[in-house]
Amino acid sequence: MSCDICHPKAFGYTVYFSDENQADKIIQYLSAENDMHDGHVINQRLVWVLESLFFDFLDYAEAHLNMDTIFAVQSDRLDPLKALHSLKNAREFQPLREASWVDEIIINKSLTTHYQPIVTVENGLVKIVGQELLSRGLSEEGKLISPFHMFEAARVRNRLFALDHACRINSVSNAGEVEKDQLIFINFLPTAIYSPEHCLKSTLELIEKKGIKSSQIVFEVVETDEVKNIAHLKRILEYYRKHGFQYALDDVGVGYNGINKIRELKPDFVKLALEFSNGVSTDPEKQEMAKSVLDITQEIGGVALAEGVETEEDFLYLQALGYELFQGYYFSKPVPKPIQELKAS
Repeated sequence: MSCDICHPKAFGYTVYFSDENQADKIIQYLSAENDMHDGHVINQRLVWVLESLFFDFLDYAEAHLNMDTIFAVQSDRLDPLKALHSLKNAREFQPLREASWVDEIIINKSLTTHYQPIVTVENGLVKIVGQELLSRGLSEEGKLISPFHMFEAARVRNRLFALDHACRINSVSNAGEVEKDQLIFINFLPTAIYSPEHCLKSTLELIEKKGIKSSQIVFEVVETDEVKNIAHLKRILEYYRKHGFQYALDDVGVGYNGINKIRELKPDFVKLALEFSNGVSTDPEKQEMAKSVLDITQEIGGVALAEGVETEEDFLYLQALGYELFQGYYFSKPVPKPIQELKAS
C-alpha cells in the first residue's frame, strides 16, 4: 500500500481571471486542446486544470493574454475553491514548472547508486570496512543528476518525502552489491519521515527481502533543514535501533548538526564534516573542532569518522588524533560499483 506523500500524484490548479474576457480564452483552449478530463470550468472566471495543462496554458497566456490578470493556486479537483485565499499571480509558478522534472525522476525511479568506501587502518594497512550508498538521478539522456540538484528541485515541488523515500529504497535495492562483512551507510532526511512505523515500513520489508543483516545497516541523519522536534527525531532513531540498525550523525560541525547534537542523540557513528577534515593538518581552528568532535564521540561510546579526506597529510593527522574511520577522495570518489581493495596504504 502506498500513499500520495511517498508516491506523489499530479498537482491541480484553480485558475482565476480578473478579466472575464480572458477566462473565455482558457475555456476555448480547454475545449480545443483536450477532452476536458484534464480540467473543468467552475464559473465565468474560474477553471480547474491539471498541472500539465496549466503549464501548457501559461505559454499560450504569455503570448496572447495579460498575465497581470491571471492568478492561480494549487487545489484538489474535488474542492477547487478551498484555497482561493492563497491565489497568486500565475507567473509565480514558474519555479514549480522548472523543477517539475524531479517528479519524473521519482515516478519512473530514474535513480542509480554510487558507492564510496569507508576505511580503517589495521596493522598499518588501509582496509575497507563499509560503503556509503549515494543516490544519483538519471536524466532522459542518461546523464547523472547530483543529489543536491534533485533535492533542491524536490524542495521547490514539496516532494522531499517522496524523493527521500525513493532514494532510500533505491539504496537498499542495490545494497546487495556490498560485501557481507561490510557496513552499509544509507542517508535519510529526518524531516521527511512523519511516522517511522508508516514511512519506514517498506524500507524494512525490502531489507528483509534482500537478506541484508540489520547489523550491516547504518542510517545517516542528514540535516539540510533544522529538526525542530528533537523528540520526533529520537523516536525515528529509536525505531531504527529497535530493529537492529545503527545510525550515524552526518556533517557534524556545520549547518544544523552542531556538536551538541552528539550528546543529545548518542549516535553509533559521528561523521566530522568535510569542512573540518579538508585541510585539518595545517589549520588550528579545524584541529580544535576535530578534537572536540572526537572527544564527545568517545565520551558517548561512539565511533568517529572523518569524511572529506582528500590528502595524505590530513589522513595521517586525523589518524594520529584518534579517528577510527575515514572517507574521501584520497581513498576513492563515489563509483558505480563498490571497490574492494585500495592502492593507498
